[in-house]
Amino acid sequence: MKTLEDYFAQSVALPDQEGPKDLNGVEREFLEKYVGMGWENTPQGKALAVPVQAEQVMAPPPDRQDVPEGDDLESSLMAEEELRLVSFHVQSEVFAVPIMLVQEVLRAVPATKLPAAPPHLAGVTNLRGKVTPLVDLACLLGLRAEGGQPDNFLIVCRLHGMQIGLLVRAIDTMYRAPRADIEWGIESQLGVSAGLMAGLYKSGDRLIQILSISRLFQKVLKS
Repeated sequence: MKTLEDYFAQSVALPDQEGPKDLNGVEREFLEKYVGMGWENTPQGKALAVPVQAEQVMAPPPDRQDVPEGDDLESSLMAEEELRLVSFHVQSEVFAVPIMLVQEVLRAVPATKLPAAPPHLAGVTNLRGKVTPLVDLACLLGLRAEGGQPDNFLIVCRLHGMQIGLLVRAIDTMYRAPRADIEWGIESQLGVSAGLMAGLYKSGDRLIQILSISRLFQKVLKS
């Protein structure tokens, strides 16, 4: 097990000077669903015209490649001899996502609230000219409690033609997980959040739940 500092150097990412433009169909559909037609002229649309300044904690991996989507993504992950994972804390529990799906990790940024969004969507922001919904993982996974600890980091993932940010309390570490140590098809072992989990990784005495980014995207886009 190695720390993130063994892999990535810290840096500050400068924001773009322009707001979102040339939106693809998925991004436009998202904004029209939660903000409404003519979203560009709403307070939320005007707020998105101003990119946020985001402090980068983890840069994109240099070998990141385009990844398959849907069922092909899950099958591709299961076929990997070794899966690189970045783990993080959502309140008191530890989860992980495959590093190949991670764009970058940032310090938490302000979000523009969406009037019609479900509770697990904390809002939306403009990251380098891209519309980025922010997901309150603690709320989505049923871990949010009164007096809980704040979410300090944002894990930015991209899939299905859109990027989303996962709000987490803390970044844990990075693993190189052998296929033999990962158990897939774990729905029967977990509770209400089982549908969002892809597998379990055992590292020593730690049992880490691997989030299904594909299912998470579907949850966000179809809520």
